[in-house]
Amino acid sequence: MNDYSIMSTRPLEDSPNIKKMSLDTLLDEKRVALEAKWIKLVLATYGAPEFLNNQQNRFANPIGYTVTDGLGKILKVLVSGSDLTTVVAPLEEIIKIRAVQDFFPSDAVSFVFGLKQIVRQELQGEKRDATVPADLAVFEDRVDSLALMAFDLYMASRERLFQVRLNELKSGNHILTDGMACPSALLRQERKESAAKHK
Repeated sequence: MNDYSIMSTRPLEDSPNIKKMSLDTLLDEKRVALEAKWIKLVLATYGAPEFLNNQQNRFANPIGYTVTDGLGKILKVLVSGSDLTTVVAPLEEIIKIRAVQDFFPSDAVSFVFGLKQIVRQELQGEKRDATVPADLAVFEDRVDSLALMAFDLYMASRERLFQVRLNELKSGNHILTDGMACPSALLRQERKESAAKHK
């Protein structure tokens, strides 16, 4: 289990010869590195992380594509301080995939909290100004809000999947699917049900 314990945010000693940077500047400069590490963290929770990391074709590797594309968009909004509701769509696509797989609810959304540890590790040793600890707390509050969004989306996806399964049982189609767990088929059906509700 990942250790998300809070690490020291004590400012570095003042030095007139060192230019210190704000958190916004630091995160913007490190966004590519942060994104790569966050993607690696998420893909490592699946059975074939090397394939998911290396296969770039979105059709051959839909999970890797969805995670890579979605986390990039989400991180950009988190770092910029923009409205988090603008990333509901990419976050939901990631969560839908995790909802049809064998994750506990806590494990399904834990990758959001994992970003905190990644950011803190990247900030270690950096020359930062006195506002960084306070700004970091604000950033982590935004991550917490994102985690709550992810949990709500996960529960909504699970509820829709349960309804799909219930409909199968009522129609007798479960005879064809029992004992043949197919996450991609469930995901397609879940998306179809979701789209129908939003018409």
